[in-house]
This record gives sequence, structure tokens and C-alpha cells, in this order.
Amino acid sequence: MAKPLIPVETIYSHALELLDAEGQQALNARRVAADLKCSTRTLYQQVGNREQLIRALVARHFSQLKLEFHEADTWEATAWRWCHALHEALLAHPYLTELMTFDDRGAVASYVNGLLRSLMQSGIDRRLATECCRALANTTINHAITEVQALRQPPDAHESTSGTQTATESFRRTIQWIVAGVRQEALTASSDGPHR
Repeated sequence: MAKPLIPVETIYSHALELLDAEGQQALNARRVAADLKCSTRTLYQQVGNREQLIRALVARHFSQLKLEFHEADTWEATAWRWCHALHEALLAHPYLTELMTFDDRGAVASYVNGLLRSLMQSGIDRRLATECCRALANTTINHAITEVQALRQPPDAHESTSGTQTATESFRRTIQWIVAGVRQEALTASSDGPHR
């Protein structure tokens, strides 16, 4: 009698736990199969190869995050809250964040759409709002990946706390600069609009 297949959810959950606990080197077919007491063939049959498993883990993680979109009094404050929430979600699973590729950015598309709608409702034209969302998403994701990679560096007793503060400050300032640039461009476009 054939052994029943392991539910895909069980495989994904275990793979994410393993990744969070031990890093990407622990995420291999033999290890996952041994932990789940199945064959590697069964594992490949259920979730595909390592790369397919990683892509599915990233997509699954973002689909389950339920990133709450909250508007603030201004679109600028809304944008900051949006970036901060995404940044925190990315840092919650640092090894998974480090495995993200450019193609995985689509996993946050619905979250991006909430910000896009908010910017447009604030009077920012669609083109500029789209560019703003793209810049904020890319900056937030890239910054989180850089922070995660910095965690792999040997700790320096003098720089550990200041390095974290510097990274946090750098992230906040970069978002402020993007928002200030968009604000200025929106103001310029609205003042030029009636004269055309």
C-alpha cells in the first residue's frame, strides 16, 4: 500500500520554520524529507525543486501576511506607515527576505495598490503616484534585504547598536526624500496645470 502524501501546507510550514531557525543552508530536500519522514521523491512531487519551494514560500508568506493598509491624516504619513509595515514584515523572516528575487516583488502587489489608491485620492496624478509606489516598494524591499545581509557580517562590539540605528535612520531619511520629491513634483504639476 502506498504511503499517503504529506500535505503541501505541512511541507511549507516546516520549511519556513527550518529556514527561520537555521538559515538557507538547512533548506535542502534531504533535510526536509528526513524531518518529515518522507522520501525526497515525495517532496519533489509535492513542492518541486528547491527553487520552486523558495518561490512558493515567499509568495505564501506575503499572501498570509495580511499587511494592514491604514491611511493617516496626510498621504505622506500614510506612505511612511506603509513603508514601515512592509519593512517590519520583511525583517520578521530575515532568511526568507534574503532569498527574494525581483520577480517576488509581485507578492506585495495588493498592498501596493492600497497606497496607489490613497495617493491618487490625495490628488496625485496616476503616473506620479505609480512612480512613487514603485520607488517606495523597491527602496523598502532593498533596504530590508541590505539589513538582513548585514546581519551575516561578523559583529563589531562598537558598531552593533550604532549600525542598527544608522540603518534605521538611513531608511527613514530615504523614504522622507522620496516623499518630499513626489510632494514637490505634485505641487509643480498642479501649479503648472491651469496655465496649459
